[in-house]
Amino acid sequence: MPNRATRKKYRRIRLHIFLALSLWFLIEAHPVEGTRCRNPYERHTSFHNFCYQDKRTSRVCLDSDEEMRVLAHHLANLGYPNGTQFWSAGHRWPGDNRFYWNYFGRARPLNYSNWAVDEPTPQMGRNCLILTLQGGELIMSSESCYTRAVDICEQTLNGTDSRPVIH
Repeated sequence: MPNRATRKKYRRIRLHIFLALSLWFLIEAHPVEGTRCRNPYERHTSFHNFCYQDKRTSRVCLDSDEEMRVLAHHLANLGYPNGTQFWSAGHRWPGDNRFYWNYFGRARPLNYSNWAVDEPTPQMGRNCLILTLQGGELIMSSESCYTRAVDICEQTLNGTDSRPVIH
């Protein structure tokens, strides 16, 4: 039977082997290059079960009835049921009853609207514009900026946007 010093040495060797195998498994299961995040997250930062990427996008701004209907049709085809609420880039500043599109940090006037009945409400505290999928349309309403809703973002194609902004 090995003496005490030999048993201690074997335990230390087994611990080193166990740690080396554990480290190898972690590296193989979660490589540093990050295959955990799927496309379109080609360059990303990941933390636990989330992937992050700066996509240079803005929440959606609806500029026409046609754009609203195309987006509503797309969302319905994705399986979102009637009544689902979506964030838009629409907001108003305290003390101002007019809504604007917050387009990449700059205000743009709403040149199209599809407000629900009795909307927008003059009630302050409901300063964000929510889009609700209803019967093939996206209906606008003013809601609290803390309302739970799905984000929809848009991105211009290669600098093709020429929409007017209020600076």
